[in-house]
Amino acid sequence: MDTRVQDGAEAPPEGCPTVEVSHPAGQWTVAEVGAWLAARSGTGELAELALEHAVSGRALLRLTEGTLRRMGVAPRSRRRELLRELLRLRLQQELEELLSVAGGEQPPRRGRGLRVGPGRD
Repeated sequence: MDTRVQDGAEAPPEGCPTVEVSHPAGQWTVAEVGAWLAARSGTGELAELALEHAVSGRALLRLTEGTLRRMGVAPRSRRRELLRELLRLRLQQELEELLSVAGGEQPPRRGRGLRVGPGRD
């Protein structure tokens, strides 16, 4: 599957498969989580673990180092790398949600607050 990543996270290294997802990571199915993990790791091992443990998108965003260790993700450097990828994904999700709440506006300039006009909450 050679499509571009649309979840906002950084693309994997050249030659590594990517995943096309059009909805927030928190709503991903177990299969979509598996595809994202396979694209990030370059192997199917993490995808298999996600399927075995039924890791949905919501659960993926809540994974911790302890959870990954209990799932059998080793060595520690691999868990740390995956946690960095998850942090990028969480940050992208937060940014998209904030922009959505702000009505798709660009982030306010330095020193200026967000303007709220009539008819907006």
